[in-house]
Amino acid sequence: MTVQMIGGEMLHWSDLSGTHGPRPLSAALAAPLLAGLPGRVLVAGPHDPAGLPAGATVLVRGVADAEALAGRGASVLCGSLEKQAAEPAFDTVVALDGLERLCTPEAPDLGWEETLGLLLAVLRPGGRLLLGVPNDFGLDRLIALPPSPADTDWVAPDGPVTSADLHPRLAAAGFPVVREYAAYPGALLGAEVLADPGLRGFLGATLTAAAPAEGRLADPGRLIAGALRHGLAAQLAPGWILLAGDIAAGPAAVLPTGAVRLDGGAWFQGDGTPIPAGRTLADLILAACGRRALPAVRELLTAWQESPAAGVPADQVVVDAAGGCHGLAAPGTPVAALRSLAAWLIGGGYAHLWPSPADEAELTALLAGMTGRELDPHAVPAGPGRPDGGSLRELRVERDRLEQELADARARHEFYERTVASRDAELKRVRQVNALLSATVPGRAANTVVDGLKAGRRAVRAVVKRTRS
Repeated sequence: MTVQMIGGEMLHWSDLSGTHGPRPLSAALAAPLLAGLPGRVLVAGPHDPAGLPAGATVLVRGVADAEALAGRGASVLCGSLEKQAAEPAFDTVVALDGLERLCTPEAPDLGWEETLGLLLAVLRPGGRLLLGVPNDFGLDRLIALPPSPADTDWVAPDGPVTSADLHPRLAAAGFPVVREYAAYPGALLGAEVLADPGLRGFLGATLTAAAPAEGRLADPGRLIAGALRHGLAAQLAPGWILLAGDIAAGPAAVLPTGAVRLDGGAWFQGDGTPIPAGRTLADLILAACGRRALPAVRELLTAWQESPAAGVPADQVVVDAAGGCHGLAAPGTPVAALRSLAAWLIGGGYAHLWPSPADEAELTALLAGMTGRELDPHAVPAGPGRPDGGSLRELRVERDRLEQELADARARHEFYERTVASRDAELKRVRQVNALLSATVPGRAANTVVDGLKAGRRAVRAVVKRTRS
């Protein structure tokens, strides 16, 4: 296929390479939303080439992206959105990446509302709109380190505060919202799924596994679990995806395995695997520890280590109502899983729940002992290193722990020094007393007796030696 230059194209630029902003939504998550779209379809902005609908027209602003997509057989328009003619209108417009990467620096000063108006102008009345909306107050931005200025920051975003602000705007334009997803890395979650308390463990484990933990102010897994528990997962999502207009409501949620469905009161993944209902093992252990319910902690650890999920990390294990453990990740060794739990507890600042263990190896041995297994702390294998240093919060906790260990070591060192100094002084005093006593008449007599006894002992030894020979 050929590339049609519509004006405003960027010659040396690529939004798909990941060097000028985040990568687009993965094809595995976008595919269930883009399947079976009828009529003429416009895909505006960067999208995963593997998930593009067949026969769709793609609008990108970078020439490199346009040539790459044309090589895959797509019909490509290269340029800025305001150069796109409104006729003929499209039946469906897909902009899952949002509106921020549809225009170029040479475009007029267009706000978010004006850009949305340009996008709706190429959509026929009563058509279908799939729109991504970033959340400037999402978890990913709250825990991100201050970024360096990027070459894409030529304008400041002025988008809607929440996705709810878009509902009346789209309804007034004739495209009412029929479905809204909370978009996380690795999952698109609808309201029905987020409202089910039985899915919080599975969702927490799934979102935690997909969220990057390196280079962050805090571990995103802990915040995700808290947001799910307090009903704030939708408000704190990194973004939202809206389905508006004459379009089917879509699945309740989308995972890398496909669309999630509800069948007979139970939830199933796209591949037919049932979704376990319950909380994660790490969450249950932490809650039991907070209540000082050590028997409950022992029961949880024992059930985990006696199940097929013994080698799965505790934050990737869902415990159902019957106490069964369902692993959601590939299992490793049980000792490595216990070490991972120890690192999770210490990194979260929960080491005070076990005041005696000083480090991960000792806490691992203690956890193993609670399951009836004797484990030498020196035999605990080293945990995997953090490739990017881990989160800042974990580094602070680790620093505080090392400071406490150093203070304890210094206190022991000072105690040993005082003890040695005291014993040296006592030994010196005893030697002085011996020297004074040896100079007296009784002392010299005692020395003479001792010398005689030593000489007699040597004589006896010589006689015994001659007798034996």
